Amino acid sequence: MKPLRSQRGVALIVALLVVALATVLIAGLLDRGELNLARVRNQLREAQAQAYAQGLEAYAARVLAQAQASEPGYDANTSPWAVPLPSTPVPGGEISATMRDRNGCFNLNNLLDDPSQIDAVWQQKFVRLLQVLKLDEGLAKAITNWMRSASMTDDGFYLQQDVPYRPAKQGFVHVSELRLVKGVSADVYARLAPEVCALPRGTRINVNTASVAVLMTMSDALTEQTAKAIWQDGHANYSTLDEIHHMAPGLVIDCTLPAPRHCYDVHSSYFLARGDITLDGLPFTFYSLIEHHIGGAGGGIRVIERSRGADL
Repeated sequence: MKPLRSQRGVALIVALLVVALATVLIAGLLDRGELNLARVRNQLREAQAQAYAQGLEAYAARVLAQAQASEPGYDANTSPWAVPLPSTPVPGGEISATMRDRNGCFNLNNLLDDPSQIDAVWQQKFVRLLQVLKLDEGLAKAITNWMRSASMTDDGFYLQQDVPYRPAKQGFVHVSELRLVKGVSADVYARLAPEVCALPRGTRINVNTASVAVLMTMSDALTEQTAKAIWQDGHANYSTLDEIHHMAPGLVIDCTLPAPRHCYDVHSSYFLARGDITLDGLPFTFYSLIEHHIGGAGGGIRVIERSRGADL
């Protein structure tokens, strides 16, 4: 029979082990409870942020309608839709919003007439843009081959990469796809991306909101100095294209070959609304691509694309 002192020592060790085990279990339960509480809170805040984002979309649509009513026929960086919504308190946090025109950029999807046919007019203008940006003109061919359904020219290049992949063989959905195209390095993308966009085929460039580089696609004869005069430090506010002829007499603004058509305008049909929402210190950023057509059977405002945390 063990001495009483030894039995007491064993009992003490057992008690300490029980206390330690209970402490670990309680800590685990508390940690799991806090994790579940945080997960539920984040889900609630996400649902709340989504509701605010939908409200901001409705607000953007109303602003576009009001802007067109006050300034019918043209859009500019001085239009009411360009005025940002300042930070506004809401239950649980704050919201703010901005909107910018997307017709002021060069639409990459205009480079094709259809899934397989290159549009020679827009191709020439894109080459002009590459020249202005001092980039390799060969990028124009690489980008169109990336989209053309019938092209097999560069398939071998993409299949030989460390992680092989194939060209999209369809129009661009997002400008970031350019990073997959042959010849588009990080430096090239940084210079090209701000001037281009991915919109439905057939859009026109709004001369009121276009950059100097995009304005220079109107003609090979258009100098940077004249383009800056048309640009007016980003405050161009032309109500018709005819007003530009005062800045550049003799300039042929619209496309004339192979057939007369419109490539430029003073009105925009696509706008990118950005909503910044902060709830309980958690930031949420929403983007909505809004289509705004005036008149006719297809007139109206609708959201055609949404994303979170990434520009369209």
